[in-house]
Amino acid sequence: MNELFKQRMKKLLQDDYENFEKALLQKPVKSFYLNPLKKDAISHLEQHFLTPHPYIKNAYFFDYDNYPLGKHPYFNCGLYYIQEPSAMAVANCVDFKEDDYVLDMCAAPGGKTCFTASQLSDQGLMIANDINKLRAGILSENIERFGIKNTIVTNCDPVKLEKYFNNFFDKIILDAPCSGEGMFRKLDQAVKTWSIDKINECAYIQRKLIDSAYKMLKNDGILIYSTCTYSLEENEEQVDYMVKQLNMELLAIKKQPGMTSGYQNDKVVRMYPHLNKGEGQFIALLKKHDEESKISKIKLLKPNINKEQLDLINKFYLDNLKVTVPPLLYNSNNHIYAILPQFPELKGIRVLRTGLYLGECKKGRFEPSHSLALTLTKNDVKRYYDYKADDKEITKYLHGETLLGTNQKGYGLILVDGYPLSFYKESNNQIKNLYPKGLRR
Repeated sequence: MNELFKQRMKKLLQDDYENFEKALLQKPVKSFYLNPLKKDAISHLEQHFLTPHPYIKNAYFFDYDNYPLGKHPYFNCGLYYIQEPSAMAVANCVDFKEDDYVLDMCAAPGGKTCFTASQLSDQGLMIANDINKLRAGILSENIERFGIKNTIVTNCDPVKLEKYFNNFFDKIILDAPCSGEGMFRKLDQAVKTWSIDKINECAYIQRKLIDSAYKMLKNDGILIYSTCTYSLEENEEQVDYMVKQLNMELLAIKKQPGMTSGYQNDKVVRMYPHLNKGEGQFIALLKKHDEESKISKIKLLKPNINKEQLDLINKFYLDNLKVTVPPLLYNSNNHIYAILPQFPELKGIRVLRTGLYLGECKKGRFEPSHSLALTLTKNDVKRYYDYKADDKEITKYLHGETLLGTNQKGYGLILVDGYPLSFYKESNNQIKNLYPKGLRR
């Protein structure tokens, strides 16, 4: 490790530094939280490989050497989200209401977004953004796998969102780009790229994002500010700025096992690998107080589907599903989305996902999406095949192979222990594989 980094940490931790350095030599731990949209998921997991998280409900540590949950078919069904345990604590520090409007400014890969969006109802709104195109794509995939319908995914500099949202959000998550000191045990790259210049550069970017978040937060709204680093410049000094310059109220976070107070600040949280079962993390909650702020009028996204497209969708639902067509449909170049009444129109912003992607209208037919499949149950479809997780047919299907059917002509659902994995299309006793090629393994 960089000697200057060591000096800074010794000054910060003092007598505790040796324990911190020893912890960096230990193996990282793995954890996940259950998807509340997938009922009774825990009963299908092997309990002897799991340890309940001490304070996060429906979250667990797991033995990834003997139980690699990221390679399990349940992962592909969206039964859980694998997230670093300290990062998992961020969104759990605040209570979300079902109808909250929430922005996740730097959302990829999506652990905080999926947790938060799954707490919201169809009256709520989640906008998940990431400036990096590749990471925004991964974010969108994770939201798809979780079966979330109330979320818009954008790919832009989050500052550009100010144009559309003035004093608008109830809560904003700003997991800010940082120097990554808290990831030293997990990521060699974070160790190699560390420098004071990087800290200063990140602090500059964080300040711009904080100013932007303040403008988009409504009066009495809450900003959840977090980093995975230890530097005062990126943590407590940013909090001081929000309190002294923006007149925000710093809210106390209840200390849970593994959490410690910030540097000369008892209300914020620091997490270190020698005190906590996880990596490094900083968390602060701040409330905006600006009674003169007025909520901007948002131009809403209007349904724009034509009769021909609606007829194709209605026919698909009638032939293959037992559920009704969603009431509000939005067409983007023949790609059809189920939207919610509160969805904003975001012209000029690159939007990757507008609610639930249903599928594509092509010449004379409607092709359903993988996203739609992951929101359904066996009671929602007219045809399905339900396999056990360890069935060789599931392994073959995840590889992209065709399976042998029973002559149930039409679209149906491949299930794993009752949970949706993918659509298929059957004809002549052949189950055509519709599992997306980019996800096959």
